[in-house]
Formats: sequence, structure tokens, C-alpha cells
Amino acid sequence: MRQMAGCMCSVAILLVRASCLFGDTIDQSSIDFFEKKIRPVLVTHCYECHSIDAKDLKGGLRLDSRAGLRRGGDSGGAIVAGDPNASLLISSLRHDDLEMPPGGKLDAHIIDDFVKWIQLGAPDPRDNDEGISDTRIDIEAAREFWAFRSLSGVSGTIDEIAGKQRAAMSIPENPAADKYTLLRRIFFDLTGLPPEPRDVIAFVGDESPDAYEHVVDRLLASSRFGERWGRHWLDLAQYADSLDAERIFPNRGAWRYRDYVIRSMNQDKPFDRFLVEQIAGDLLPFESDAERAEQMIATQFITLGPVNLVNQFKIQLQMDIVDNQIDKIGRVFFGLSVGCARCHDHKFDPLEQEDYYRMAGILKNVQVLNGFRGVSGVFSDWLRQPIPELPEELADRVRRTELHRKRAVDMEAVLAAKRTEIARLQTESGLLAEEESSISQEETIEKLKGEIAKLERDIQNHVKANTPRPPAVLAAAEPTRPTNARVNIRGNALNLGKEIQRGIPRLLGSDSEIPKSASGRMELAKSLISVKNPIVVRVFVNRVWHHLFGRGIVRTVDNFGTRGEKPSHPELLDSLAEHFVAQGWHLKPLIREIVLSRTYQLSSSRSPSASSTDPDNRLLWRHSVRRLDAESIRDSYLMISGSLSPLAGGPTLPPAEWNTQEIGQFDQINNPKGGRPEILHGRSIYLPVSRAALRFEAGDPLRQFDFPSPNDIVGARQSSTVPTQALYLMNSPFVSGLAQKFAARILAEPFASDAEKINGIYLSVYGRPVQPGELKKSLGFLAAASVTAETDDSETSTKERYDAALARLCHAVLISTEFLIHD
Repeated sequence: MRQMAGCMCSVAILLVRASCLFGDTIDQSSIDFFEKKIRPVLVTHCYECHSIDAKDLKGGLRLDSRAGLRRGGDSGGAIVAGDPNASLLISSLRHDDLEMPPGGKLDAHIIDDFVKWIQLGAPDPRDNDEGISDTRIDIEAAREFWAFRSLSGVSGTIDEIAGKQRAAMSIPENPAADKYTLLRRIFFDLTGLPPEPRDVIAFVGDESPDAYEHVVDRLLASSRFGERWGRHWLDLAQYADSLDAERIFPNRGAWRYRDYVIRSMNQDKPFDRFLVEQIAGDLLPFESDAERAEQMIATQFITLGPVNLVNQFKIQLQMDIVDNQIDKIGRVFFGLSVGCARCHDHKFDPLEQEDYYRMAGILKNVQVLNGFRGVSGVFSDWLRQPIPELPEELADRVRRTELHRKRAVDMEAVLAAKRTEIARLQTESGLLAEEESSISQEETIEKLKGEIAKLERDIQNHVKANTPRPPAVLAAAEPTRPTNARVNIRGNALNLGKEIQRGIPRLLGSDSEIPKSASGRMELAKSLISVKNPIVVRVFVNRVWHHLFGRGIVRTVDNFGTRGEKPSHPELLDSLAEHFVAQGWHLKPLIREIVLSRTYQLSSSRSPSASSTDPDNRLLWRHSVRRLDAESIRDSYLMISGSLSPLAGGPTLPPAEWNTQEIGQFDQINNPKGGRPEILHGRSIYLPVSRAALRFEAGDPLRQFDFPSPNDIVGARQSSTVPTQALYLMNSPFVSGLAQKFAARILAEPFASDAEKINGIYLSVYGRPVQPGELKKSLGFLAAASVTAETDDSETSTKERYDAALARLCHAVLISTEFLIHD
């Protein structure tokens, strides 16, 4: 049985070795990292002495071009790509030898960014030594680029359009996937969970022509749908349960945004409405407290993100928050790296620096720093906006308030008793002669004083400070007097240029004028859903296709600019976008249209002739093979073992207020042994996520299988194959423990024979019956365990050995490649 899992480890090693043979092409995420984290620091701290404009070039080193950086200066090469410790640049920044910049050592997080950059291979998109052109971008000409054009108005179904391109290349399509494969595929794609044996048996036995359609409709109506597709959105929203990118400061109301997203997906809220709520929900009209609360909660989309709260320059902190908001809106909604225009006009896309500061003027007015006075100041008031309290929330708060009051009364009683005891001891000491006073008596008094001091602190910090408060979230709010933004020269908020009137980027071409009394968030949101901006619809439809096929029609799902890939099927992308808008911007009908197509239902088997012509499956002649994502692996293990909790939302922490001074409490929920018990075995979307570090339970697969950093905007996750994954699956107590529970579940079923038990295992894990060869091997494995047990004269020993063998069989099947692959 170990051989089943061992093959995964061997494949992983081969893939790791093979990866070393590829060239160092620069992907978009690496370019973005350089533009956001590296270039601004070089410009601000280094160009004065190390650029073409330097009056006296120091050390012969130029850092304003890729060639100059790689060439180095008089002291030798500045960087060794992939090896920060061998790079002179890093040792200079650390002041180990040379001290750069000479004015003082940079903050630790900035040096860490340079270390990470060099670990990535020091990607640098600068391809010449010239400065940025001052030529005005021709927006009308730029709109001729495919992503910015109006939708083409092409008619035809998915199968007709895809088939037309295949026919032109004489590539036949694959046959349809068998029913077992198709059912497993649709279950994972729509719910992130495998079908149960009863689902498999019912579907395979249903010969009606609309059997598959009925399954699709049932899954779209399931609450599990929102948990699956809500997680896709949270990857884009930078969702986490903490605030600071480097320290652990809890975000008390984050769970409300998570639950709002899941609820919106299940309710199939129109995406145009959903989009407006993300940016300006607090400005929408409402008919009830519940609607008002939901719309405010939605604006956490623009307040969630990595923030360096210890930044002593609060103006710079504010503009860094604005930069993240601009970057998020640009990438998520129109697939462009608008943030790259912070210091200069965009080098590749039609976005001017003025466009960046038009948006910056809008978002600078979001009151994200209202009440913030530093980490040691009034942290609890940072950015929190009260939301309407629903009746059930009020009742719960009243109950918890009473518990707090009783606890405070009990602690006050203990405190009074200790004070009385001190007074008694002191009175007795005063009545005794000095030589008769007991040393132990004095020690007791000092000990009691220490206990009193601790109790007083506990009452203040743990009881009074934690009295349940009305609900509040880190939501957006409008200022009383909106202001414009000024250009931050070289990205430095303390070095200001001209003021830019807040507005919509010219590329988006909105006719909306921003009132002087408004920030402009509502106008920005409405411009994104305007028919003048088809790129927004294209980007969203492409994301949906990506999640169903493993690759988008545009494979660079977060980059629709000139550096991104062109669509493999532009007519198909536009056709789906038009259908999406015509159906009221609803997600579920779009998904239904795609998954009911013959193209989606094709098998994933490889055809030698088709593979030779189209090895990358650009023409959709087969379905893609993918590895399950981290949450699907973990959630499936829990479900198959019968351990999955029915938890459906609510606070991440136990129902008690977080004390911002008790950072250890957040450590506790990252390994939540003392947290809400149901979280431990609930779906992964409900687990707490720390922005400072991904510290899930030590035995959890999320950390092994590419769960994304909440500090990044992730439209397409990495999917690595490394030896440590196989080793983890074989040796993890988490996985082996669930395998034992799975075996106990099989034993509890009324199976009449070992063959039926083995078939139950295969149906549960693979969604298909066991094959004759597999059955023979598995029966042999169990029989061998029983024969070994017969040498002992103990009936208990025989049962224990059999149970252990069945658990090992379950373990081997659970960690096999077939389970981990989604085809």
C-alpha cells in the first residue's frame, strides 16, 4: 500500500529537478513585486548616487537599469540571483560591511523585500537605460487593443465556437467523460467536495437524459456552492482575520465579510450589484437594518489588505493603503496593474500617472485611518464603523454582558477578601512587638499585594476592557470634506507634486462628474459596470472559466494588459460575456451554461495526434487535469472520514471580545485548540487566517498544498508538486488519524464481506467502484494481516490487526495520486 503513495514522491522529485531546466522568464507577479516593493526604494534612496542623473556616480554602480544592476560596480557584482546572502547589495543594506544608504539603515521589512526579490531571481523588467517618456498616451488608439474594445456580438454556443477552431486545425475532440469522472468533476468544481457513494450510485443508475442537468441544478442550489465559490473571491479580496502584515493584530469583524461573500454567492446576487457594494456599499440606499449592515460589511473589500501599522510616517501609511486599494481594484475588476503607475506612467498599458492619482484622490477619502493614533494608542478605534445590530445579535450581546458582569463581581469579591486579609495581618503586626513580628507574616503580606495587583490588572484588561460591544467592522466611510490627492514624487508621500483632480482613469471613459461633496467612490463603482467598460465583464467571465477548466480563455487571469496573454477563443469570451450581462450579471446561469456544454464534459485522456498538434490544449479538445486545491484536500478528508462539522459561518473566535493587548489569543486561534471546537473540523474557509504568517494547525494540509498568502491578490493559485507533500501525507498524524476514522466508518456500515468494504472505500474516495485487480490486491493485503494475527492466540489481537490493516488501506487510498487529481 505504501507503493501507491510512494509514486507521488518520485514524480515530485522528477518535477523539482526538471524545473531547474527552465529559463528565468519574468512572470507578471514578479514584475509587480519589483514595481511595488523594489523600484520605489531604489528611486527614493539610491538614484541620487547611483543613476545616470547622479552628479557623482558612486562606486561605478548604476541601479537605474537592469544592465547596471547586474553588471555591478567597482566592488564587484551587486547581486547573485537566487542567493541573497552572497549578494553585496543585501550585505550593504544590512550594514554588514558597506553601509547603504549612508543616511541610515532601511526598515527591516524593506530589507526583507529585497531578500525575497533576490530569492525570486532578482526579476527586473527594465529593458533599457532610458527614463520614462513624457509623451501623452493616446487613449483612443489604446482602446483598439482587444481587451478594451466593445463586445463583438458573436452568436453561437460554447461547443459551436470551440468546435469551429478545432475543425480549422483538424483536431478531433475527445469523447465524453464517463459518468463516474463527470460526477466527481462537477462536485469538486461546484462544491469543493467529492460525491458520496449514494450520489454516485443514484447518478450512474439514472438513465434519463437530464440526469446530469438535475445534478448541476442541485449543486448550484446547495449551500456548499457559496463556500466553494466564495473562497475564490476571498483569494482576490486579500481576506484574513488579522490586520498588520508583520504583527498579529486581530480584525474582529473580518468574518462578517467572509460570510457576506458566501451568502452573496448562494443567493446569486447580481455581480454588478455585488461589485458596487464592494466599493461603495455604504453609500447605497437601504430598506432595513439588515440590508444596511450587509452593504457596510461589503466595503471591507477595500479595507482588507496588508498594512504596516508600525510605519511611523502616517501620511506614507495612508498612501500605502491607498496604493493597495488601487492595485486591488485594478487587478480584480479590470485585470490591469494600475498600481504600477504610482511613480511614473505605466510602461506597458495605457495608464498615466495622473490616472493613478485620480483614483488615489477618490480612495484617499475613505476614512481608513479614522481614530488611529499608533499601535500603542487607540488601536481598537482604528477604522471601525458601527453597523446596525440585529435582534439576535443584541440578545447574544446581552447574554455575554451578563456573564462578564458576573465574572467582574466574582473577581471583585476575591479582591476584597485579599485586601481584608492584608488589613488583618497588618493589624496583627502592629499589635506585636517588633521582635515578635513574623517574617512569614511579612512575606504573606507581600505575596497578597502581588496577587491584588495582578487581579486589578486582570479586572481592567480582561473583564472591563472586554465587555461585549455592539458590532463594528473595518468598513469604508465618507469624509465631511473630500480632498484631492497630490502626486507623490517617486512614491514618497512626503515629497509632493501637483494636485490631481479626483476622477475615473481616462481609459475607463466615464461621463460621471464627481460632486465636490463626495469622494467619488460611487462614481468609480458605476463606471466599472458601465457598458463602456467591457473589460470588467471579460475579466470576470474569464475567472469563472478558469475555475472550471483550470485555465482561463485568457490564461493570465489577472493581467489583460499588453504583457498578458491574448485569449485563445476571443469570440467565445465575448459570447459568454454578452450572455452574462443579458442574464442580469448572475453567476449561477453562467456556470450552468458552461458545465452543461459538451466541451466541459469531455474526457481528459490524451490523444497522440491531437497532442502533437496542440500539446497545451489551447483548442479545448480535452478536459484539463488538475491537482485538488488545499481546501478540497482537507475538506474531503474530513468529509470522507465522517468528521466534517456542519459549521456554517459565524465568528472565527469563541464568542468573546478580543483584547488588543492579548496578542497571544490570536496565536491560539491559529492553532485553535482552545477556540470554537467546530472550527477544527469545519470547512477550511472558516479557519482563521493570519496575515503575518500562515500558521494553521501543524497537521493541516493547507500549509502544504499552496494555500495563498492573504497579502497577495490571487486569481490563479500556484499548484506545486514537491516531495514534502508526499512525505506529509504518509506521515501526518492529521491524515492518518482521519484514515482511522474512515476505517471505523467503513466497519460501522452493514457490509457483508471484505469485498463490499473495499468497494465502499473506493466509492467514497474515488467516486467509482473498485476494479478487479485493485480488489485482488486489497483482499490480499487484508488476508495477510489476518494470517499474521492467527499466530497469536488472542481474539482481540486478531481484530486489532485487522482494523489496523483496514486503516492502512484507507490511508493508502486517501493519499494516492488518483484521489489528489481532479480530471
